[in-house]
Amino acid sequence: MNIRKYLYFNYAYSRKYNFPQIYNKFAKESFSNISFDTTKELLTKLLIHCHKYVPYYAQVMDNLSYEGIIQQNPERYLYRLPILTKDIIRANFEQLKSLDLAQRQWYFNTSGGSTGEPIKLIQDAEYNDKSTAVNLLYSYLVGRELGEPEVRLWGSEKDVFDGTMGWKANFFNFLRNTTYMNAFQMTPERMRYFLKFLNTKPPKLIVAYAQAIYELAKFAEDEKIKLVPQKAIITSAGTLYAWMRQKIETVFQCKVFNRYGSREVSDVACEKPGQQGLWVAPWGNYIEIVDDDNNHVPAGVEGNILITSLTNFAMPLIRYKIGDRGTLSPEYKSGQILQQVSGRNVDIFKTQGGTLVDGEYFTHLLYFKDWVHKFQIIQKSYLEITIKIIKSNSDYLTEELDDIIAKCKLMMGKDCVVNFEFVNHIPVNNSGKYRYTISEVI
Repeated sequence: MNIRKYLYFNYAYSRKYNFPQIYNKFAKESFSNISFDTTKELLTKLLIHCHKYVPYYAQVMDNLSYEGIIQQNPERYLYRLPILTKDIIRANFEQLKSLDLAQRQWYFNTSGGSTGEPIKLIQDAEYNDKSTAVNLLYSYLVGRELGEPEVRLWGSEKDVFDGTMGWKANFFNFLRNTTYMNAFQMTPERMRYFLKFLNTKPPKLIVAYAQAIYELAKFAEDEKIKLVPQKAIITSAGTLYAWMRQKIETVFQCKVFNRYGSREVSDVACEKPGQQGLWVAPWGNYIEIVDDDNNHVPAGVEGNILITSLTNFAMPLIRYKIGDRGTLSPEYKSGQILQQVSGRNVDIFKTQGGTLVDGEYFTHLLYFKDWVHKFQIIQKSYLEITIKIIKSNSDYLTEELDDIIAKCKLMMGKDCVVNFEFVNHIPVNNSGKYRYTISEVI
């Protein structure tokens, strides 16, 4: 009997979370033939909700023929709705809120996405439960059931700022049987310890920032640290290039499964054993691929990714232009399949002492800042960081800049110089991709 899963689920039930029963339902359906109508039914429900409760969409939908079309062909109806961008969300924040928000257990969230443009969103308990269930399912499908050993090479600002994860986080990690290594504090000593831990107690699954696990693989290779074969690795929070995958699989001697998601829409898709591409869980999101003129492109052709969240009724994101590019497969195996995703480019920053700091740490310092429209963070040298910011209409407090500087120095050293440049434009690189963290340290 999986005692930790039993205890964790019972604790979740006692706290009125619904993700355990949702997860069990998703897991059962994933091993049968998921109905082709699953996403269609969820789209219909979402669109009806938007027409009834969300002023921004109600105004648009009142000008469209409505009767019958949503139930009969919700995808076709969806394509008639406007594309949602970060600028539109900022300009229409109040109109995008559901009128039944007072009846929901809602909260704010924010994300920089792939474009370095932070936005504030509203999500709720239903969204959180379903997102948690999909996250657990992706891990289950690559071989790790909840309660079995899992190791995470992930970022924790709280661990950096407070020196501890807190009793509540530690309690949850005990129940979930999850061990953490902080991707924001990868010193040579910590990496050696982590590799030793993996050799001593190989987990059922390693979940890691793509760039961080790649750097760990290079470190093990450079230090000639031989690892015992691991079971499986899921990478996320960054682009997993083919050469990165090859290095990670060679060093850790196991399969790497790429996962794609964001704070705005949670986990969108993940690779599965024996299948090409990233499977889009049909209960979570619906994907479209369009060209730069917002016209749909054929399957197999790369374009801009539009995501419709099927779980967030508090502030629906419909045809949301997330800022990444990708390709949809013509195949449909119990859900859409993303052939590839090309998006987030996150550099690893380096300190004088040899510590590796995932660039995600610095992007998180700009979250929940209403005055930041777009940003880019550049490590010019071991002791110099430049933060380029395109301001929104809001203004900042000097204390906010001081806080960002202090948290940069916390990781890079007290002698680190942090420069702010308020600019009107931040260019993309030669390949046309936007990098929101750049390290110029070789």
